[in-house]
Amino acid sequence: MVIHPLAEALGAQVDDVDLSRLTPQDVEEMYRAFLQHKVLFFRDQTLSPEQHLALGRCFGELEPAHPFFPRLVESDQVVVIETSRGHPPGESFWHTDMTWQEIPPKCSILHAQYVPEKGGDTLWCNMAAVFSSLPQSDKARLRTMSALHGLHAFEGSRYDEQDDFGQSRIAQKSQAYPPIVRPMVTRHPETDEEILFINEQFTRSVIGESDKESRALLDRLFAIARQVQFQVRFQWQAGSVAIWDNRVTQHFAVTDYADQPRKLHRVTVKG
Repeated sequence: MVIHPLAEALGAQVDDVDLSRLTPQDVEEMYRAFLQHKVLFFRDQTLSPEQHLALGRCFGELEPAHPFFPRLVESDQVVVIETSRGHPPGESFWHTDMTWQEIPPKCSILHAQYVPEKGGDTLWCNMAAVFSSLPQSDKARLRTMSALHGLHAFEGSRYDEQDDFGQSRIAQKSQAYPPIVRPMVTRHPETDEEILFINEQFTRSVIGESDKESRALLDRLFAIARQVQFQVRFQWQAGSVAIWDNRVTQHFAVTDYADQPRKLHRVTVKG
């Protein structure tokens, strides 16, 4: 196993390893790299759904079937992220996966089945580095603050549909996932890093602030997270795999490929 760091803030490419045939030593080395680099990339990997799930279990217990994303019929814990002719991707937002549920995931593993020749990159951002960059006064204030996270961003998206009465099915499902209040600063349970735990897609507002103050604060912090020095960018190829620490990163899918066919499988590990 050979590990090549890709950017100063986060990200490494891992070569000379077959993710379908990992030894205990491989898993230990890969996990250390996962904590250090926060997102790992692999090329030319062939994984069946069962092997993909087995890889996920190297990182912990798997999340159950996603409540509304498309899934494989034979393996409902494998989410299908697909674009096809006439069905382009929807609007993309920076996000940390599933911060609208009580315990967000630990990590996710994305495996590219096929991708366009050009476009469709994904960017990841190190939110510990973002927090570390802030003035001490901001850090102290943010440590005392909380924010509301919710499912609102999916209503009306390509994952939504209307029932027979014209009501959003995601709005109905969201009743099982009411908005949740989270500290704006969390601490990584394994590395002890402090993390700015907000994201553009699911963070709705700052508790105790007026709408105007909340929006201004979130927009200022989101703008910092969009700075390139905190990011790594990955160009997908068929067979590529990305494994990221959802506790400390957020990511953004670049939707610059129109409706060119693109299909990836995702397995997610519980927090």
